[in-house]
Amino acid sequence: MDATINVFGKDDWAIKITSLLLPGEFLQYDATDYDSAPGDNNWLVAEESGATRETVATTYLSGVTLYTLFKGLDDLTGVTVGSGLVVGVGTLIRPTTVIGNNVYVGAGTIIDIGCTIGDNVTIGDNVTLTTNSTVAAGTSIASGTII
Repeated sequence: MDATINVFGKDDWAIKITSLLLPGEFLQYDATDYDSAPGDNNWLVAEESGATRETVATTYLSGVTLYTLFKGLDDLTGVTVGSGLVVGVGTLIRPTTVIGNNVYVGAGTIIDIGCTIGDNVTIGDNVTLTTNSTVAAGTSIASGTII
């Protein structure tokens, strides 16, 4: 990783996200101090709620580049990805999947071919989305769910 990432969020959910990064790879901010962040860094929104991620991205961070944090098993080849994607360790996302903006996918999740995931979706750990599944915008899927 060449540059430091600005992380928007300081609560317990932000700990879950920043644990995917090494110390020194990120700086943390929230609504009280985001405007003091270095302007040339990419941003990652570390908020649990998809609606909150959308609000942060379209208000506080409007016009900035949202970072894709991918710690999965493959390399997203053949996957269409929106901005602000966070993918946990050990997750597999198969080709021909389409993922919207501000999506969080937890650790150990499998997303099979042909899935469509809308904007501002939160997918927990160890979730399985079977072939051609569709997840509507704003949905939150609990850990361990099979769809």
